Amino acid sequence: MTTNNKLKVGVIMGGKSSECEVSLATGRYILNLLDPQKYTGFAIYMDKLGGFWKLPLKLVIMNTTRDLETRLDEAEKVSYEELSNLIDFAFIALLGKFGEDGAIQGLLELLGIPYTGSGILASSIAMHKRVSKRLLQANGFVVGKDITLYRADFKTRVSLDAINQNINATFGYPVIVKPVTEGSSIGVTFVSESSDLEDAINEAFKWDDELLIEEFINGQEFMCVIIGNKNPTAMKPSEVEFQGKIFTYDEKYMPGKAVYHTPIRTKEENIKDIQEQAERAYEFLGILGFGRVDGFLKGDRVYLSEPHTGTIMVPSSYVFQQATLQDIPENSEEEHTMKLEDRQIKTKGGNKFNPKTFITNVIEMGIEAHTNKKGVL
Repeated sequence: MTTNNKLKVGVIMGGKSSECEVSLATGRYILNLLDPQKYTGFAIYMDKLGGFWKLPLKLVIMNTTRDLETRLDEAEKVSYEELSNLIDFAFIALLGKFGEDGAIQGLLELLGIPYTGSGILASSIAMHKRVSKRLLQANGFVVGKDITLYRADFKTRVSLDAINQNINATFGYPVIVKPVTEGSSIGVTFVSESSDLEDAINEAFKWDDELLIEEFINGQEFMCVIIGNKNPTAMKPSEVEFQGKIFTYDEKYMPGKAVYHTPIRTKEENIKDIQEQAERAYEFLGILGFGRVDGFLKGDRVYLSEPHTGTIMVPSSYVFQQATLQDIPENSEEEHTMKLEDRQIKTKGGNKFNPKTFITNVIEMGIEAHTNKKGVL
């Protein structure tokens, strides 16, 4: 299957979701980080219709998916059935719908191609904000309160007045309104008073048929990256500092809009608490390879908000900020039984990750998780 003993890695980027642009940027950077001694990289672009294309370098460096798709006649069309003849392994750089929700994972399972990250079940659960929150809450994790609303019920069986009454009785304003299966803050609105609620609901329904109205937690927002399969290791969580009430799409991806502090600015006990809860949530949800758990620190209390089985990876990403502070773990059974503070000392000679070794680790975890496994979940 390999050429010159190198694993043929297809980096799948672009896609059908609202996050296709950041997926393209992520895939482009991952291609540059593939260890040339171990891997032969292929740029695999998913177009807006879900078709695959093998891209030449001149298209990989295009700024936007719109620009790229005007020149797909310069790329090589690849059918689903042909993909397994081209690559040995898939690095999933797709983000959002069809990338993190189990869809691409299911296709790769059918094709017999191992891949990075979690399987079908964990991917679909983590992507669905209501389902993941309910499962976490039922198993002892602290999450914010919320109200679920379905498009089919709005104004037919559930009036705007009834929703307002429910909000005031449950947690009060301000609130956050968000679609249940979108990422990158797409369709998310901060609502300070009831007069703005309807517009926020309509915005969220542009993206999903279901939404959450959540209590606003005014705390430090964090992201904690975790790596590993059986023995996950949580890195030092990052805190994001931004303008306004919520971390918007523009602030996430436009240079200079936000500042990341790694680790989060708090006492060491709180950092360890975040890491331990992130690891437990990761294991409970069955996330594999790598992922992250987002949340808020309010005082000394940790609220978990959203787990993720994929994440943006660009040069300025907090993922690599965290990775460069993290000793490469041995990933042994003995290590898993150790306390968090001791485990981070027991490493491969104290070597820290760099972006290239982090990507190599993600690939190795994917091979371990998905090669010769029993079942597809």
